[in-house]
Amino acid sequence: MDKMEKVRAAKKPPEYKNVCEYVKSLPDDHKASLKEVKSWEKHNRDIVKELKYKHRRAEKGKEKDILYREIINREGYLRRIATYFETGVWLDLFWGKDQENKVKYRTTAYAYDEDGIRKYFHPIDTEREI
Repeated sequence: MDKMEKVRAAKKPPEYKNVCEYVKSLPDDHKASLKEVKSWEKHNRDIVKELKYKHRRAEKGKEKDILYREIINREGYLRRIATYFETGVWLDLFWGKDQENKVKYRTTAYAYDEDGIRKYFHPIDTEREI
């Protein structure tokens, strides 16, 4: 066992060449860090595996349809996680281990009209010109 301990100690940490620099630069305690999102990815891969097993053994009907929709949803989430790793852009409306959190949008640059008043979008207000 002494030889294996030396080999493990000499092993270099992974470089993650296919991961965006922004994602790699986030600290491990950040909500969207590489370590955190990798744990979400592993969790969802395990759930997809379980759901596929249940789907194969389920009889035709509503239960099988529900399982299939959940499989498709989780696989899509896994694809969006992969896109996040490659680009550093989160494309989903939800985030977290089981997509339990909703993305909150924040305006970084406001738009102003010719009078210097900040513009707001009011889709129901038909009397006001936007």
